[in-house]
Formats: sequence, C-alpha cells, structure tokens
Amino acid sequence: MSSMCFSRCYTAHDRKIAHLFGRYGRLIARHPWIVIICSIVLSLLLGIGLLRLEFEHDLETQYLPENNEASVDREILRNVFKSLNHDNFQIHTLADVGFFAEVIIKSTNGQNVLDGNAYQDVLLINDYITKKIKILDQSNTEISYQSLCATNNGQCVVFGQELLVSDFQQDLRTGNATFPLFRRTILVSSMLGRVVSKDNRLVSAEMIKLRYYLQEKSENDGQLSEKWIKEFARRMEEFQTNHTEIAYSYHNALDDEVARSSMAEAHLFIITVGLMVTYASIITAGRRINCVYDRQNLGRVGVFCAILSMVPAAGIASACIGINDMFIIMSGHAQTIGQELSVEERMDRTLRTSGLAITITSLTDLLTFFIGYTSSFRTIQNFCVYTGLAVFFCYVNQLTILAPSIVIHEQWMNAAKHSVTCKSTKPRGQLRAEGYSACYVTCCSGEKPTSRADLESVLESYPKRFVQFLVRNKVSKIFIFIVYLCYLAVSVWGATSLRQGFRFSDLALEGSAYYKASDWDFENFKWEIPLQIVFTAPVNYEDSETRKQIFSFIEKLKQEPLIKESPEINWLSTYETVLGNRTFGDKFESLRHYLNNSRIFSEDVKFSTDFSSIDLSRFYLFSENLRTSDVQGQFLLRIRELEQSSPIPCFIYSPLFVFFEQYAIVVRSTLQTVGIAIVAMFGVSCLFMPHPLIVTLVTVSLVSILVGVFGFLPFWGLNISSVTKIELILSVGFSVDFSAHLCHAYLTSQSHKRKDRVRDALELAGGPIINGALSTIIGLFMLIFSNSFIFQSFFKVLFTVIAFGLIHAVLFLPVFLSVIGPKVRILPETEPGSRVELYNGGNLDQCNGAQHPLVLKENT
Repeated sequence: MSSMCFSRCYTAHDRKIAHLFGRYGRLIARHPWIVIICSIVLSLLLGIGLLRLEFEHDLETQYLPENNEASVDREILRNVFKSLNHDNFQIHTLADVGFFAEVIIKSTNGQNVLDGNAYQDVLLINDYITKKIKILDQSNTEISYQSLCATNNGQCVVFGQELLVSDFQQDLRTGNATFPLFRRTILVSSMLGRVVSKDNRLVSAEMIKLRYYLQEKSENDGQLSEKWIKEFARRMEEFQTNHTEIAYSYHNALDDEVARSSMAEAHLFIITVGLMVTYASIITAGRRINCVYDRQNLGRVGVFCAILSMVPAAGIASACIGINDMFIIMSGHAQTIGQELSVEERMDRTLRTSGLAITITSLTDLLTFFIGYTSSFRTIQNFCVYTGLAVFFCYVNQLTILAPSIVIHEQWMNAAKHSVTCKSTKPRGQLRAEGYSACYVTCCSGEKPTSRADLESVLESYPKRFVQFLVRNKVSKIFIFIVYLCYLAVSVWGATSLRQGFRFSDLALEGSAYYKASDWDFENFKWEIPLQIVFTAPVNYEDSETRKQIFSFIEKLKQEPLIKESPEINWLSTYETVLGNRTFGDKFESLRHYLNNSRIFSEDVKFSTDFSSIDLSRFYLFSENLRTSDVQGQFLLRIRELEQSSPIPCFIYSPLFVFFEQYAIVVRSTLQTVGIAIVAMFGVSCLFMPHPLIVTLVTVSLVSILVGVFGFLPFWGLNISSVTKIELILSVGFSVDFSAHLCHAYLTSQSHKRKDRVRDALELAGGPIINGALSTIIGLFMLIFSNSFIFQSFFKVLFTVIAFGLIHAVLFLPVFLSVIGPKVRILPETEPGSRVELYNGGNLDQCNGAQHPLVLKENT
C-alpha cells in the first residue's frame, strides 16, 4: 500500500507536467511558423557571441588542477629565490621548466651515438644549433644562440653538454666513463637513451638528448628568445644528417601544437554531419515511397536542430543527443496515427508523452554536466559548460523547431500535398487509373497514413520486432541472463585492473614534431628529476639539534626507493666540510662570504632583511626514474606524506610536480564526480518515474553500464586521465537516457501483464532507442580516422557507453521488467466521481472519486 501511495503521488506530478506539454502542443499547432522563426532568430542572435570566442591553448591552464599545491610552492620559489646574478644559471634551481629548445638524436641502424660517424653528426648538430641558427634583433643585427643563451660563469648552459667534451670521450674510449654518475657528480643517465653499461661503466648508447636553455631575464630578452625558438623549429624541421635521425621540441611546443591542431580536423565534423543527415533521411523515409507522409524532411529538420544548438553554445556532443530526442518525438507522433484527431489533439498527445520523455533525459544530461563543472580541471569545466548549454538549446530546438515542423507536416498530409513540391497529389491507385506513367505514379503519388506501421521504415520496425521476440522467448531470456552475468564478470575484472595514466603527447596529433620527440623521450630516456627540499621556518641553523633534524630528514628521504642517494647538493654539510666550522659569524658574515664565492650555493639561502636569521633555505636530491604517470602520481602523494613528517616545516618541489598534480587526484576526482552524478540521476528518476521499483531498475542499469564502461577501458588501451574523465562524465548522462526512455514507456503502457507491457514499451521506445544509438555511433564513426588521441579516445568511450546502453535498454532491462516489473500503471485521467480499481501485484482496493490513480481498469 505504501508503494501505491508513493506511485500515486508521483503520478499526479507526472500528469501535471504532461498537461503543460499538452497545452504547449496545442499552442504550436495553432502558430507553428511563428514559433519556428522566433526560435531560429533567437539562436542566431545568441550565436553572435561566437565572434568573440577565444581559444585557450595554455596547457597548464586547461589540463592541470586549479590552485594546486605545487603551483603555490612554485610561486614561493619565484618570489623568494630571485637570482640577481644572471650569469649563474643552474638547471636544478629552476622554479619552472624554463626557456629551452631540445633535440633528441638517434643513431641509425642501432649504432653507438657516442662514437664514429654518429658522434660526428652530434657535434655537427650542436654546432649548427649554437652558431648557424640566427635571427635579427631590433637593430637588424644577426644574433645566434650564443648571444641569447642562459649562462653560468660565462658559458652557455646546455643539458647534456658534458657528453660533448673531450674528457668524456677520453674516458669512454678507455672504459673509465662511470655510469649513471659521471665522475661522481654528473647524472648522465637521463641524458642518454638505450644505454648499454657494464660494471657501472658506460659502453654505448643509441640516443642522446641535448637541451639548450635561453635567457628570459627581461622582456626584450624573452621576445628574442621566443623568436629564436621559432626559427629553431623551422630550421630543424628541414635539417637532416647522414648517420642520425632527429626529433626536436621546445618549452611551449605542446601549447603551439594544440593551437595548430584545434581546427586541423574540422573536415571530419562536416563529413559527420553529412552522414547523420543521410541516416536520418533513410530512417524517416518509410517502408515504401509515399510522397504525402514521407518524413525525410522532418529527419533533416531534427539534424538541423542539433546543429543549430551549437551556435549559441559551441557544444559538439549535442548533435548526437539531439538526434535521439528527434526519434523520441517522431515516435510519439507516429503513435497517434490511425486515430481520428485534429492537429491540435494530435500534438497534445504527442508532447504529453514525448515531451516528458526527452525532458527526463535532457535534465539528466544537464545535471551531469553541472556536476562535472565542479571539477578542478579547467578543460573539464569548459567542456561541461559548453556541452551543457548545447544540450539545453538542443532540447529547446526540438520543441520549438521540430515539433512545429511536425505540425506543418501534419497540415500538408491532411491537404494531401507532396512532401517536396508542396503541390496537391493523389493516391497511387487513382493516378494509375488516370493513365499516368509508372515513374510519375512512383514519384508523385501519396495518401494519408492509416497506422504507425505506414510511417516506420524497415530499420525502425524489424530491429524492435526481433528484440520483442527475444524478450518473449524463455530460452532467449535465459541466454540473455547468462550473457549479462558474463558481462558483469568481465566488467568487474577489467575495472579492477584500471589504472590512471596520461601522456601529454596524447594532446598532439600523431606524426607532429612534438609527438615524435615526446614519444622518443618517454620510451627511451629516464625521468630523473631534481628535488628541492625547502625549509620555510626561520630556525637556528647553528644549533646542533636543528642540523641533526635537517640531516636526518634528508637521510630519510634518501631511503625512499624512488629517491637517489647521490648526487646531493647540500650547502650546510659542504660548509661544515670545507670550512670545518659550524658557526656563521656575526650576521652570518662568514656564511654569506662562502655562499657568494660558491656559485652553486649562492641562491640556496635567503636571509632576513637585517641578516638576523635565515628565513628559507633549500637542499637538492634527485629522483629515480619516474617515467609513467602512475608512478609520478604515487610519488607525489608520498612526497606530501614525507613533508608532513619533517620536524621543521618544509615543502619538497620540482617543476614537474605542477604536472604530476593531476595524476595524484584524477582517479579520486573522477570516481567522486561519477558517484555524485549517479546520486543525481537517482534523484531525477525519483522525480519523474512513478514507481520505486522502476527507479531502482534505472539506477541499477546506470551503475551496470558505468561498470562496463570503466571495465572495458583497459581493453581499449585507455586509462583514467583528465581527457577520459571528460568522456566518463558524458557517459553518465548517456547511460541513463535509453533506460529512462524504456522505463517511462513501460509505465505508460495500457496492458495488464508484464510481458505485454514490455512489448508495448519496446513498440513505443524500442525504435527510437535503437535508431538513436545507431545515429550516435554514426556521428562518432569519423573519429576513427582522426590523428588525435582525444578524438580517438572520445570515440572509444562513447561507442562503449552507447553500445552498452543500447544492450541494457533493449535486452537486459526488458528481461528483468518481464519478470519483476511493477504491475501498477498510469492511465489517462478519470472523471470525478468515477469508481476505479487499484491493482498492485495482487492487492485490490476500491477507491471512489480518485483523480490520478495508478489503475488496472476503470468502471463508470
């Protein structure tokens, strides 16, 4: 009885909303052209904002979490450790990645790049970059890298320059080149790729990395450096050698690559629109040629509505969603065919069911994007805003353009007008009797449809007939249930093996210069990064206990498996060792003199303005190989734990930590967002679905689909990242759409038995669900041919969720509804004073004067 009361309450709410849609249907039936024109004009006016649309290509702004801890630490370093000596550039002290140009040189045929002709090519390339690539300054004077390079003690700083000196070559030939530390101080393991070593001695390497740092100390220097880097990229694209192959990059190469690739594959969108128009035309063509009730124009209008929604909102995903709404509305209209109704009555009944159905799915999609907007990733926020607005405008366009177009189509049918020429025509038999040719009869005859079957094409009717057969057959039911259990098992297994992972090269087009350089770097070189341990409290460094705490903490760090024991850059221990002194003199005079004379430590200690204390100081260690994003994320989380364990307040920083931040939070953030979205979908289902069992089935179906999507990501070669998080958020909305359509159709069925109501639900919603899924897949199809990882992963994830959503809606869910579906149902409103019988799984009660009951039958 409580279940029945729950259902009755929500049924009343459902009918109120349906009544509003019915009144709107009557309104557009009276003024279709006014509604259409106003809607199009409004969309175009709102689209004026596209003229001011700006593209954001900054990698850090778009793909990294906002206000992350590493960015805060970086600002401290930028503000506190400002170098006043521009001739003391040191790579390990950088607060960011710096200005640089980089080349990776690979020997051909697997030769040793450090010997013979390959090494001569390396020297030639280095000479070409440092001396031959020139630009003109403001006075038209030619300047080379040597005039713009970042310097230390008058020498240009080049990462890997230690491999180009004669001492290294001498040690390599004699077998004395130690590895990975050359001469105990220089970490060459990250400079070389595909290394062969023996007994801590370097034997050979196939690849070498050289990174050329440039000045950025003033605005003019920065502009010249940027200009030189552009010239570097242009020249290196054409440069070739005889015995080596080159890949090149620079500090903001990915930003430029994303900017170049943003519209590089716009042709795929044009082809996709063409495919969707073609498919919509085929689906709406009908089973046979009939020029009066042919609905191809309506199909094209539905696609137009979806495309138009992108004008005011600039959202691409809405095109697929809009086509789904079109099929639902047209199915609702087809359901009224064969009944003696006026145009107003027909549109009333069409929108009472279809309007509410597309409202449910559009609302769930909007809620999903609203929740996704809470993400800390700017790119996800932007996607959710634009796509959410596009979904809203697409929903509005379907009601204000497609629905009035159906009115016009209905008026033309009533007047027996040709769907293309708009001229009056006659039935096929009459034209044939009047002696017209077969071609004329075929192209110009037509008459009003008498049933839903007349309107449906083969692709609309036969797939749902086959599904209805499967659901009604006991053997196929058992088979479907077994398939569902296997699906769950595989999905859960895949979900447990899912990992987070992301490579920034995935943002570039395959085959681009950046993609090549990044791929070589990832596959062949070690990511051994410098770590800055910054103590932020003004403690007494002369105190033996304080020194003990600092040294103990550094030793604790070196015990970590991903932190190297050496090299270590430690101003405090070096000061003690060199001077044999543990005091710093009055106002740190002795220490300041030592630091000024020791270039490597000159920027590692910051004194108070009156030199009464040391406000901050920093020490350096180096990490082990942190190549994969999964390791990088775990390493950053471990670093955060170690910071908390320090007896003296400190933070540990590396410029790459800014990029590692997303790896540390993306899995938790994704699961949290998806979880909140599921709860929101449950709330929407409670609001619009008038039975708790239906709500449960929709929610379980949603969770089941998402488990499948997460579980099948590893089979596609995908991981959780800021890119796939966008697609997974979108998947939540898509996952609930088809199930909601079917369950809503089940509740509106007039049949008594569960299996008959499932049949009715598939009859009403099966065709739109199947064709909506197929149209979405067609809309995604061209992404297969994209060179962009983002587009390829978008296809993989969306194809998976659409396929699983379709299977759940037309196979799994109907089987469960036919077995455990609720027997209460919604009928049209009864008149006051009538007597109705309420039925709910076997309990029969009498109720007089009920206005909105869930009834089995009505007696007057």
